[in-house]
Amino acid sequence: MKKTITILTILVSITINSQTLDEYISIAKENNSTIKLKTATYELAKEKINEVGTYQNTNLSLGIFALTPETRVGSQLFKVGASQKMPWFGEFDAQKDAVKAKAEIKQYDIALSERDLDFNVKKAYYNIYEQLVITNILKDNKLILKTYENMALAALSNNRATMSDVLRIRVQKNELHSKIFQNINSIKTLGINFNKLLQREETPLFIADSLNVLDILVKNTKINSHPSLEKINEFNKVYKSQEKLIDIDKKPKIAIGLDYIFVDGYNNLNPAQNGKDVLMPKVSIGIPIFNKKHKSQYKQIKIQQEILVDAFENQKNNLEIALDQAKLDLDNAILTVVAAQKNKTEIQRAINVDLKAYETGILDYDKILRLQLQKIRFQLMEITAIKKAFIAKSKVEYLTE
Repeated sequence: MKKTITILTILVSITINSQTLDEYISIAKENNSTIKLKTATYELAKEKINEVGTYQNTNLSLGIFALTPETRVGSQLFKVGASQKMPWFGEFDAQKDAVKAKAEIKQYDIALSERDLDFNVKKAYYNIYEQLVITNILKDNKLILKTYENMALAALSNNRATMSDVLRIRVQKNELHSKIFQNINSIKTLGINFNKLLQREETPLFIADSLNVLDILVKNTKINSHPSLEKINEFNKVYKSQEKLIDIDKKPKIAIGLDYIFVDGYNNLNPAQNGKDVLMPKVSIGIPIFNKKHKSQYKQIKIQQEILVDAFENQKNNLEIALDQAKLDLDNAILTVVAAQKNKTEIQRAINVDLKAYETGILDYDKILRLQLQKIRFQLMEITAIKKAFIAKSKVEYLTE
């Protein structure tokens, strides 16, 4: 790999006052509606924590005796009561933990959306870069063909070239002219789509005119920190908190209360404690003797945990397959760049030899035209391979960082 890297001679040269790729990614993340939506969903889920961990409503009751029962101290007229269910020890904390665990899962949705956007912005950026460089290559070669055309026209006057040579050169020059304008149209469309990806108004883009080959190097090749895997692991906390809630739900339910009965005293009698009201504290306990739901709930969680293990292994396997493919694409792209650069250099040497011979003899325009077209092919192959290498590297980053 080190040998390969030293062969690649791509230098960094960024347009002055241009925005870097990282800045474009930051703009995209700041404007992206999907990330905003998922962030709001996450904040909403966290806010729900404040809903739990509070006492249930206190029950108040008022009853009027339709038939006032007589007692030794007078008639019972009405009864006022209040009762409150009491939480079991640790119930509030368990409820908060369960809601918090579910909320934390939402943050991984944000992380996944950010990764998707990061990769898409990089891919779009490198596609624009490719078309810009290809356009410059075609323009440079069009000028070279124009030089060959002028040489052929000059040689035509003294029978050192034929009109057929001139016409073949013109055909290829016109072909490059057409491709240049096709590329310009493509760049315009790609630029519009790039601004849409950033979710902003149409704004002039500044793209690097060359890329640093050292940026192709991959530092990390492990997928353990991928948000999709961490999200699956986070469900373990959800299931554990649910188990804790089930344990608490199995405990007896305790409620305390107080009833107050208003008693009307006798007017013509005066027994001891005549007209004394009644105050009655209450305690109730609910015991889930015949409740079988807890056993079913435990079994459901057990099944969900087994599904979780399979889901984790399946997702990890898919990520590893994608990573292997991205690394293969990266290696192949670098090999293509190396081969294209070598061939491009060799063809230029052949062209130089033929042009040197032209000083003393007749130039084979058909041959030099073929060589020039071959050089163009390898130049385009090199740029396309560079683009593929950076996209593959971005894919590796998407899977590993």
